[in-house]
Amino acid sequence: MSDYDVAIVGAGPAGAAAALVLGRAGARVAVLERESLPRYKTCGGGLVRRGAAWAGVDVTPVVERACRRVTLYLHDLGCGFTVERAEPLIAMTMRERLDFLLVTAAAAGGAALLAPCEVQSLTANAGAVRLGTTRGSVQADFVIAADGALGPTARLAGWPDERYLAPALEYEIPVNDRTLARFAAEPRFDAGAVPFGYGWVFPKASHLSVGVMSMHRGARELHELLARYLTFLGIDGGRTRRRHGSVIPVRSRSGPFIRGRVLVAGDAAGFVDPVTAEGISLALRSGQLAAQALARGSGEADAAAAYEAALSREILPDLRAGRLVAHLMHQHPALRRSLFARFGQSLVDGVADVFAGAHGYGTIPRRTVARWTRRVRRAGP
Repeated sequence: MSDYDVAIVGAGPAGAAAALVLGRAGARVAVLERESLPRYKTCGGGLVRRGAAWAGVDVTPVVERACRRVTLYLHDLGCGFTVERAEPLIAMTMRERLDFLLVTAAAAGGAALLAPCEVQSLTANAGAVRLGTTRGSVQADFVIAADGALGPTARLAGWPDERYLAPALEYEIPVNDRTLARFAAEPRFDAGAVPFGYGWVFPKASHLSVGVMSMHRGARELHELLARYLTFLGIDGGRTRRRHGSVIPVRSRSGPFIRGRVLVAGDAAGFVDPVTAEGISLALRSGQLAAQALARGSGEADAAAAYEAALSREILPDLRAGRLVAHLMHQHPALRRSLFARFGQSLVDGVADVFAGAHGYGTIPRRTVARWTRRVRRAGP
């Protein structure tokens, strides 16, 4: 008999969400986390409304600032577009606090938390998976790989990696009260601040999270680009508390998302919004979908069919539609300027609706999508 029904590798949003669902269903579940908890996690920490709705627990205790207004600035167009809603669009949090809240809830729901516990090997046996870890051997009927963009579990299970990993750099910057007040009202995104990418400023309780990312995999000048961005914003980065680089999988694996008795979820699967690179909400939802596929207590084939069907229904179509929008936003500046000059506010409203969970990228007005498609095809790769 296996030690657990399901072993989940990674205590981030995907892993914690899966553990919460499985624990509530009465499954024997363990969460294996490489580091001691709580631990710092490089992330802007913007929890969009759909993610908060999918969290499965009240996230209010770790929200540092709730923002009802968001602005996208287009540097090359010389203007900005603001959207405001009655309910917060983005809740500002620090990932170490959010992750700890989620995994603590999972532990309270019956999940065993093994941390620190690093996975070093994976062996598929008849009807089970054995994980070799720094805390000894762990055997489970199924494994959910939720250990992030660079986690080893998917590779150990035999997945090739077709994800597109975009580089990002973020600073956590303590600022004076006057500077904080300048940015406190709204998170901002700056398209064109970085070639083939964007910059962002997220206001936390007493500091700013400021970062840049490029959709070009080989971008190596992010430190210089972030320094220029800070100068443009008038933010003194000299007292930077933390500087962290990361990679964000803005293109998912091609599938399947289950191999034998191992499922991938969250960043490990590449489930990240391709337009904004926001990954918390899809991590939460994919973790839940993986857990629901396993909570039925069915066999390997049924679990695979259930998970793939759920992804095909809820996540994969929106990622495909979002990639078209992202291609326009980040790869074709001239087309972006032209379309935003004419449709900018409606496009920003549409992205805000995605944040809110009102709809996905696939419901962006058909006429606009058709214009994008024709112009992008004429522009070439």
